[in-house]
Amino acid sequence: MKIAIAGAGTTGAYCYRLLKNKGFRVHVYDRKRKTACGINPCAWGTSGSFMGLAAAAGLNPEIYILQRFESVIMDDVPVKGNLMTFDKPAFIRDLLGDEGVKDGPVPTNQYDRVIDATGVARSYLPPLRNDLLLPATQRRLETEERLENRIKLAGVGYAWCFPLGRMGAHVGCGSLAGNPDRYLEKLGWLPERSANPHGKVLCACKGRLRLTGPHDSQPFFMNGPSGSIWGVGEAIGCVAPLAGDGIVPGMRSVQLLLEHWENPQHYTRAVLREFEWMTRERHVVDKLLAPSPLGLRDAWVLRKNSRRMAMQVGLKEAFRFLRALKKKNTGDRRQNTE
Repeated sequence: MKIAIAGAGTTGAYCYRLLKNKGFRVHVYDRKRKTACGINPCAWGTSGSFMGLAAAAGLNPEIYILQRFESVIMDDVPVKGNLMTFDKPAFIRDLLGDEGVKDGPVPTNQYDRVIDATGVARSYLPPLRNDLLLPATQRRLETEERLENRIKLAGVGYAWCFPLGRMGAHVGCGSLAGNPDRYLEKLGWLPERSANPHGKVLCACKGRLRLTGPHDSQPFFMNGPSGSIWGVGEAIGCVAPLAGDGIVPGMRSVQLLLEHWENPQHYTRAVLREFEWMTRERHVVDKLLAPSPLGLRDAWVLRKNSRRMAMQVGLKEAFRFLRALKKKNTGDRRQNTE
């Protein structure tokens, strides 16, 4: 069987590694990146589940961890959690090994199976009708300051500051309500905006994040001109709509693909079952964007799903965060129309 993977991000590289470990011969295609780190988006933060997934690919996850955190400051409220930052470019390089990534689109007529790992582009599967994409801006900083692991809510989205240990820090913002660049600048986290700058911007990029969820990102499979197309990761909506976490779900979707390699219907059902919680998160996002009032059930969704990252968010805190998101979303939209 001749196999091609479209996309050499975390999900595509992980897919390549697992298939290679099983004896398949695979080619990887991607477009050239113009960012300093060679990837876009860079997204250096992840959760504890990363460890087992990396080990399943035959790699030692410990060598990629830059910094671990027992808590995150969310809108000035300390929240306990099992979070970490990792060297994503190095992880992708080691997953690919000596595989030379081919430039450009996949010549689909030359392969029996194409795996679409192109993220928001979803280049080889049909376009989505109810797609929800969040604009985001990101910076990697070289800094001498000891920065805190911090999140600020930003109107159906958030800004983040994630320390990267010896590699500085990663800051960014994604928002559906306002200009993420403007919001990030107001926070004063960037060296040029700080009263006492101690660093510089090493890398900057912009992108979009799919908040659609797998339920509204079907189909995950289709017959192509000469073979079949199967989707994985963000291409099929495997990104948490509230938290924006797509690294762990993307790698897990690859494992599900291999478990149901010959049966697209079983693969579809497995993905929908595994990430059913994303459907509930998407419903909360829809309520944040609409005039609909929020309730305790919505707060319960945030509280329950935050436990995936071992974050100790109480019901009262969850309701407070959602109300803050709703308020900021309404305020930012009003400012944008004035």
